Amino acid sequence: MNMCYEDETEDYYEMLDKQSEEDELISFIVALVEYSAELEEQVVDLRRSVNQLSDKERLPFPDLEGDIYQVFDDYSAYRKYRSLIEERIEWNKNHPVSEIMKWQ
Repeated sequence: MNMCYEDETEDYYEMLDKQSEEDELISFIVALVEYSAELEEQVVDLRRSVNQLSDKERLPFPDLEGDIYQVFDDYSAYRKYRSLIEERIEWNKNHPVSEIMKWQ
């Protein structure tokens, strides 16, 4: 079967549309991960403040971070996009996401 120019052009634009959808999905995942890290940092700060205002003998939150961090590497979509997520997040030592995400 011979492909004509119109077929090739249509295939090309279809491929671009799929790539655009994929790119939007990755951007969405990255935004959720970054937002999650910001929320987790806020919870830790709030717990620290509550601890400072509380009885030092019986702190309400002895482990500030123990139960709030969540990893998503058991999701197939997360595993699929892992390398792209890593590339898109601006990694630096002070970025909360860089501490939370330890790839295994």
